[in-house]
Amino acid sequence: MTDVPEAALAIGAWSHVWSSAVGVDLRRAAWEALELPESFEDCKQEYWNVFQVGSDGPRISLLLHHALGRPGSSVREDWLRVMDHLGLEWNNIHLPPDQLGAACEVYACAIARNEPMLIEELRARYLLPWCEAARAILAGDNSRLAFLPEHFEQDLRAAGA
Repeated sequence: MTDVPEAALAIGAWSHVWSSAVGVDLRRAAWEALELPESFEDCKQEYWNVFQVGSDGPRISLLLHHALGRPGSSVREDWLRVMDHLGLEWNNIHLPPDQLGAACEVYACAIARNEPMLIEELRARYLLPWCEAARAILAGDNSRLAFLPEHFEQDLRAAGA
């Protein structure tokens, strides 16, 4: 069995941070594995309100098409094509393919399979723009969670190094 690149493991952990299908214990474990600067317990409520529910829906959408203001059908189609190329299929949990947690799983697979074109294209087209949009909202809100898109971006950039 080949070793999984560290970058793929990091992005896999991010998939657990961002996925709406992950329970609290798995999200906490991923948070700790990523060695984020604030404890999960201290950020849990704000995280939930900003990224998962909020009073009028999440402040920052984890659906890439929504967060980036792009047509959902074309963004989802892009991710489905990548999944097809990588030979990935949906299992028991069904999230939209452009949900950030699911997208991170696909991205981690591209890293593990050493697909440099996919890595760069997905990062440049979807993942880094999401980080930029999230950072702008969090900065405008003066949120303590501003470290999340910053650390996520660092791991995304390390994946292509």
